[in-house]
Amino acid sequence: MDTIKPQIAKRIKAAREATGISQVAMAKQLDIARQTYLDLESGKTEPRVTTLLSIAILTQRPLAWFVGEQVSPTPQGEWEGDLHALPRLYAQLPATLRQPLVESHMLQLQACIRYVTAQ
Repeated sequence: MDTIKPQIAKRIKAAREATGISQVAMAKQLDIARQTYLDLESGKTEPRVTTLLSIAILTQRPLAWFVGEQVSPTPQGEWEGDLHALPRLYAQLPATLRQPLVESHMLQLQACIRYVTAQ
């Protein structure tokens, strides 16, 4: 686990920089202290899964990208615009509302996928 911690920290920083969000703004969006966010970027602390999911949404990166999977950080296809709009919309919500909403949407999407694949 210690070998992946620096990689996650490096990717958190790279994702933030690629989107042009400051460290202060990212901390505010995540509803965490600035120092807590700095500790995530430096690798001093590991992010919670919910925090990493929020960072993925804010920076429009797949969650798997942060842990080293070789996935494209930009979705491709006709639905690309829809996927880029979602993080911006979620980012406008306070973290206390955003997280339960994301979880609810994930469950709904999984149910839709199960329904469609069962047909």
